[in-house]
Amino acid sequence: MRFSRLLFLALLLKVANSNVTSNTNETISRFTHELNNWVPEQKETKEFQQLIHSLTLPTGLQHTDWRSFEGDLKSNICIICKSVVNTFIEYYRNGMSVEDISSRVIKLCTLLKLQTAQVCNGAVTINLPIIVHIIDSKPNLTSSTICGFLLNSPSCPLNDDEFNWTVNIDDGPPKFIEPKESNETISIVQITDIHYDPNYEPYGNSFCDEPTCCRKGQNDSNTSGKVAGYWGDYNFCDSPWHTVVDVLDHIRDQHQNISYVYFTGDIVDHGVWETSIEGNKQSLSKSYLQIRETFENVKVYPILGNHEPHPLNQFAPKTITNDEISTQWLYKMMSDLWINYGWLPESTRSTILQGGFYTVSPKKGFRIIALNNNVCYNYNWWLWYHSQDPDGQLQWLADTLLQAEKDGEYVHILAHIPPDHDDCNTAWKREYIKIVNRFAHIIRAQFNGHTHNDEVQLIYSSDDDKINSVAWNGGSATTFQNLNSNYKVYTVDSQNYAVEDFENWIYNLTLANATPDQRPTWYKSYSFKEEYGLSDLTYNSLHIWLSKLSSDEELLNRYYRHYFKQAEPSLRNECDAKCMRTYMCRIIASLGDLKIKCNNNLEFTSN
Repeated sequence: MRFSRLLFLALLLKVANSNVTSNTNETISRFTHELNNWVPEQKETKEFQQLIHSLTLPTGLQHTDWRSFEGDLKSNICIICKSVVNTFIEYYRNGMSVEDISSRVIKLCTLLKLQTAQVCNGAVTINLPIIVHIIDSKPNLTSSTICGFLLNSPSCPLNDDEFNWTVNIDDGPPKFIEPKESNETISIVQITDIHYDPNYEPYGNSFCDEPTCCRKGQNDSNTSGKVAGYWGDYNFCDSPWHTVVDVLDHIRDQHQNISYVYFTGDIVDHGVWETSIEGNKQSLSKSYLQIRETFENVKVYPILGNHEPHPLNQFAPKTITNDEISTQWLYKMMSDLWINYGWLPESTRSTILQGGFYTVSPKKGFRIIALNNNVCYNYNWWLWYHSQDPDGQLQWLADTLLQAEKDGEYVHILAHIPPDHDDCNTAWKREYIKIVNRFAHIIRAQFNGHTHNDEVQLIYSSDDDKINSVAWNGGSATTFQNLNSNYKVYTVDSQNYAVEDFENWIYNLTLANATPDQRPTWYKSYSFKEEYGLSDLTYNSLHIWLSKLSSDEELLNRYYRHYFKQAEPSLRNECDAKCMRTYMCRIIASLGDLKIKCNNNLEFTSN
């Protein structure tokens, strides 16, 4: 019966998608024709104006990720992408200057209301040198590949074998470690997504048309009357420096016996249209110095977030040495800083310089593997240039885990983007989960950030019959967007390094901003075990917990409230049980169809 329902849904989707593709292709052809006529002198025909009007992005969606669009909006973004890329690749290869292309793309970006004129100008200017370099290096690169990779939707599918690759994973039987019993635990603090904004302006404009608000220079456009709070803001605003300091100071003062600090990335703010290498360096050095001075005697294990490079998301292969577009400045800076602060040994330098990843063993029998999985980001243009296992990182991961298995080591993996997140491209996600499934017996926990939400991913085995691994998300120190600031403290078995529980700590931003002359009142919002009535966090217990979420509306509502860190602006949005179920389905990471069943409201838990 379940199979029949899935088959019926698949057939409906196939018919619908064929119609969508046909209509999309027709509009792409029309818009490309009009763009080719418009580019030389920018004269707007009636047909051009009508197409611009029909494709224009609603202003309220300028902050929304294009990949999350549905229906006509998803088709429109595909049309815009393919038509614009088609046109300008052709003009560039026929001799049009980069300056002329830049000015026209900026104008189109503004006409289509993809962003404001200022943001379009900044984003195009800082990203175009990378894109031009890739187009020069890949003469066969087409709009179908570029847009298919970016969007990978029914109207913009990715049909290029170059992007379907595999990693060589040892297929031998797992070598299990003899379990050790222990009544002792250690505490690990996870801090993530600080997003320090040097331009934050308390009582400035908190409601603007740009990707980030509450910044100096934006007050002239304040027509809403909404002003930025002293400690931060629920709108599209990042963290002022005094908020960053308060988070770190509170952790140090509240928790006396920290064994390790895991920092899972994203120091740089969301002012993505006006970043610079020098500006990013200043935010990174200032923030890491503060972390070093706050946790003087505690080992900190940091990783990169997708906001750290310039431009945002762009992680160039090691072979790219042109200073204007290379990422080597970031890798060199981080290797110097992390090693000089005494957090990492000199042996980590080579892989940090290779691609921003490393491994270290703090104690005999325990290994930390820190990834730079931001290279898998769909908006990392360098994946058009070289998509297959960038910098050999996943092969290195598989090899490092194989050696850890031989050495009898338990492992924690740190990575900024969660294992099954839509931001990460399909091949990377698939190969990563395959690696995790092979070495699940020694991977005791994974720690991620990026989403800013308090959530978890449960990775199921290849046959979907059991949980193999757990990826805990640290949430965010920033309140961007409609969230309270938080951090987590994990109780970890000192022998086998399994997570036994965690506490989530937050404060109410509204109350904090009401008393700007006082530090925010932090409190423990919940313990995972206590909140969900679990005797332990074994994989079997977590599987039962997930099953209960699907049938217990009160329990699901509790998870939903914690997902948004009890922030009222997010929770004011109406969300019934069906709506909340979508957040529950995000928990599932699987190579099979568990998530599909969950999203289709079918029974998804195994027997």
